[in-house]
Amino acid sequence: MVVRKRRRVNKLRGNRTHGGGDKKNRRGAGSRGGRGRAGSHKHKFSKYWMTFGMKRKLKAKKRLESVNLQEIDKYLDEKGVIDGKAKGIGKIIGKGELKRKIIARNVRVSKIAAEKIIAAGGKIEESIGVEDEEFEAEEENEDKDEGEEK
Repeated sequence: MVVRKRRRVNKLRGNRTHGGGDKKNRRGAGSRGGRGRAGSHKHKFSKYWMTFGMKRKLKAKKRLESVNLQEIDKYLDEKGVIDGKAKGIGKIIGKGELKRKIIARNVRVSKIAAEKIIAAGGKIEESIGVEDEEFEAEEENEDKDEGEEK
């Protein structure tokens, strides 16, 4: 025959404190160390430490890819144009050789990559970043110097 287990409340009926210890232990919230998260920076620290300092969740930044010139054929369209915003490319780096002339738009270009693109007959349009502006300024100065020498 199955023996039914008695509920704890029914077991403790007739006992003065119902298993709560001394009568003072059930009085107020002092016996549990405060209500809710009270004491979370003191005696309940080990329970709540992982939630401190985070007021908002951080979003991961979208990281743009950098591409070498030797890999750039994968990202080109039929016309030989590479659009950084559309393809998710942040920067073109100068490793490798160009096989054909390209047009780079909305993308940062390193100095070496810019030299190689221009040497191959390509263009850099709507570029982003300081490096390109410096390169273009140097190129204009070289053109002026050549004109003066003639």
